[in-house]
Amino acid sequence: MGLPDYPRNPDYGTGVYRRRIRLEQRDGAVYGALEDTNHGFTVTVSHDGEHVTAIDAKTMRVPYTSCPGAVEPIKGYVGTSIHASLRDLNFHMPPSANCTHLLDLTVMTIRHAASASPVRQWDVTVTDQTDERDAICTVLRDGATVFQWHARDLQLTQPAEFAGKPFYLGFGKWASKHFEPDALEAAFILQKGYFVSLARWYDIEQMAGEPALASQEGMGGACYTYSPPAIEHGVRTSGSVRDFSDCEEKLLRFL
Repeated sequence: MGLPDYPRNPDYGTGVYRRRIRLEQRDGAVYGALEDTNHGFTVTVSHDGEHVTAIDAKTMRVPYTSCPGAVEPIKGYVGTSIHASLRDLNFHMPPSANCTHLLDLTVMTIRHAASASPVRQWDVTVTDQTDERDAICTVLRDGATVFQWHARDLQLTQPAEFAGKPFYLGFGKWASKHFEPDALEAAFILQKGYFVSLARWYDIEQMAGEPALASQEGMGGACYTYSPPAIEHGVRTSGSVRDFSDCEEKLLRFL
């Protein structure tokens, strides 16, 4: 798969990547929370029933010392309509100026402000890929399975009609043509979880202290931390990884 030359995780092949996203309606606001192996965020979006009036974001667990700075640019969503389309919200802010995961969470939280559901929870699981078996990628909405796909080396392998389709670069273009809006949201949530799950290949703890600049060639401009000026001072944090393979009940407790 052309993996970077990083220290390998000796436990890879025996575990499961998990991501949980929870959105809760509150009086005049929506609370959103996201946690997975490498990240933890919360965001509270206040609104007046039509537009976003304030955003309070927090970084609970992040891979770089520079990541907390992303709570400021995300406030650029103040003033946007809670009825805006997913496409309009996604294009409202440049990805390079924001944390990818905090941006996704904020967009979902804004959209939930116009939802009739008091609570929405998404769960993503991705089993480790091995020589013998593909990664099994599952996304649940409020406990019900929406999609379960198999993938290997950044490509879908099952269901059969999806075999060979990209699960990384090129996925958005293909999925946008293939799925209706509700299903498309679930597809993107699953794809983004799959991408982050690839970090389980590596022993990230051994990379603590590495400057963000060391990843400039492959990641430059990808997000807030990999863009100037953050890339010039950010370094990998220590103790930022959690393994939820056998303890999904700990998700969103930010321990």
